[in-house]
Amino acid sequence: MFKNIDFEAAAARIDGVVKRTPIISVDSPDPRIDLRCKLENRQETGSFKCRGAWNQISQLTAEEARAGVVTTSSGNHGRALSWAARRAGVHATIVMSAESYPNKIAACRELGAEVVLSDDLAQAEAICAEHVRAGRVLIHPYDAARTVEGAGTVGREIALDWPDVEVVVVPVGGGGLISGTSLALRRARGPALKIFGAEPIGAPSMTRGLEAGEPVLLPGITTQVQGLCPLDSGKVNISICMETVSGMFQLEDDHVIASQRMLVAAGEVVEPAGAAGHAAVAQGMLPTALLDGRSGDDPLRVIVVVSGGNPEPDQLAAIRG
Repeated sequence: MFKNIDFEAAAARIDGVVKRTPIISVDSPDPRIDLRCKLENRQETGSFKCRGAWNQISQLTAEEARAGVVTTSSGNHGRALSWAARRAGVHATIVMSAESYPNKIAACRELGAEVVLSDDLAQAEAICAEHVRAGRVLIHPYDAARTVEGAGTVGREIALDWPDVEVVVVPVGGGGLISGTSLALRRARGPALKIFGAEPIGAPSMTRGLEAGEPVLLPGITTQVQGLCPLDSGKVNISICMETVSGMFQLEDDHVIASQRMLVAAGEVVEPAGAAGHAAVAQGMLPTALLDGRSGDDPLRVIVVVSGGNPEPDQLAAIRG
């Protein structure tokens, strides 16, 4: 299944460059659940995105490196690519909506990238396409095998570090993290493991894509959770998730913010998007059948991936009260 995606090779490339993030226990909303978090908010550049960015950059040919790279991003992929490109001595152009968090725009510039601002996501995609036509190498934030391969090292680490896990819940935007994580976990653990995605109800791009079997352009985005609101999920990502994902949860923004508040109160720096997996569990969205017969003595073993820790400073201050 998807033999061109090699997580062991990706793990070797990123070894010593990105962090092997911890899995920690957190308070559970249900005594029948042993809840743990995979903390990608503590990762280099503050999100899992550096895994795919370095896996991509490290495989550029000399000619591609001279040409430079380009991408669109709401922030975390742009920051990660800026970091990876600087490390490799490659010019990076990051096309971002002017509505992106100011701290994420600034972070890309501070890492040496050229940042081009657009009016909206659609214009950002058009500007990025112009740069590709001019010869820059596209480093797609999710819809590319090498990006998926890097992101999937999250799933590889989960399988190695908590082999008894029974349920994994992953935040979903374009689908890079969940497609990579779920494919790596299926290879390591087989069909018994339950893997769910969590996305905003105001940007259900993966849900719609799985229903259609292909990317579906959303007619509108109503969520305010930046990082989980692409215009559509990727073709590669949907193809993988159709084979590997047990189901999708759709979340209200208020529920995502509530889980962000819980994780921040526990001492973590987490952006709203990073808390989506936790929110699905906290809101009781896990299928009731999974909890039948479970107890505090024999709890359901659940991991949520905390995908990012780059909140807008004023929003974080408001959460902290």
